[in-house]
Amino acid sequence: MKVAFAGTPDFAATVLRALISSKHEVALVISQPDARRGRGRKTTPTPVAQLAHEHDIPLTQPARIGEVSNEISAQDALVVAAYGQILRPDTLHAAKHGAWNVHGSLLPKYRGAAPVERTIMSGETQTGATIIQMDEGLDTGMIACQRIIPLDSDATGGELRHQLAEIGAKAMVEVLSCLENRDLRLRKQNNVEATYAAKISSEERVVKWGEEREEVWNKIRALSPHIGARTFHPQVEGPIKLWSVVEFRGTDPGLAPGEISAGNGLLLVGCADGALSLEELQLPGGRSLSAAEFLRGNGLDGSFST
Repeated sequence: MKVAFAGTPDFAATVLRALISSKHEVALVISQPDARRGRGRKTTPTPVAQLAHEHDIPLTQPARIGEVSNEISAQDALVVAAYGQILRPDTLHAAKHGAWNVHGSLLPKYRGAAPVERTIMSGETQTGATIIQMDEGLDTGMIACQRIIPLDSDATGGELRHQLAEIGAKAMVEVLSCLENRDLRLRKQNNVEATYAAKISSEERVVKWGEEREEVWNKIRALSPHIGARTFHPQVEGPIKLWSVVEFRGTDPGLAPGEISAGNGLLLVGCADGALSLEELQLPGGRSLSAAEFLRGNGLDGSFST
C-alpha cells in the first residue's frame, strides 16, 4: 500500500516508524507546523517531522490539512495518529481507501482528545488500541482492529501512551495488509457504550486532597510526565507540580486532607482515607526533585490548598 501519514507528537512518530519498517510505502508525511519553544523561541521540529527528515520522506506542514487534499488523493490510504486537527470530508475521503486512525483506547470508550489520561484517571484495569476507518464523527468510525492489554496499576500516562503507540502501530500495519488483500472486516461501534475523553482542563490538573488516595494517585500518574498534576501552598507563589506519589503504608499519621508531614526524607500529605507520600515534585521555575532532595533545601508546613 502507498500511504500518506498525518501525525505530530511522539505517539504518532512510533506509528510512522512502524510503517516505514513495513512493506508498505510511506509516500507523504503531514505534520503540524513546527513550534517555537524556549527562551530563544527556536523552531523545534515535531517528532514526526524529524523522523520524515531522517528518512528523506516528502514532508508538508500546512496550517490546515485540507490544503494538501490533492496530494493525499494520490495515495492508497491516509493513516492518522494524533495529528491534532479535525479532518473535513474532502480530506477523509481523498485517498482511494479513505482515512484510518490509531486511537489510544478501546473504542467506543474514551472518544476524544485525552483517552490515555481519562483511562488512568477512571481507574480502568484494561485498555488497548483501536484502528478505525475515519468518518465525519469524533472517533465514531467502523472498527477494523482492536488490541487489548491489562493496565498496570502504577503506569503513568507517558508509559501507557508509549505502550499503546507500539501495539497500535503493529495493528495499523496489519490493517493495511488486510486492506491491500481485500480481506478486512469492519464492525460498527456500539454508541450506547460510548464515553467522551475531553482534553484535560487547567482546573482538572489541580489535586483535590479531600478525595480518596486512589483518585489522587490516579490523577497524578495519569498526568505524568507530560502535563503535571498541580497543587498550591500559601508559602509558594504559583503551582507546585506533582510528578510521582506512592501510598504511605506506615503508621497512619492522621493527617487531614491536604495537611503536610515532612521529615526523614518523606513528604506525606493527607487524603480523605489516609496519606500519600510525594516522591517527585517541582517548584515554579525549578527542576523536578525527589522528596528527599526537595526537603534538603526547602521546607513546607501547614497544608496544601484543598
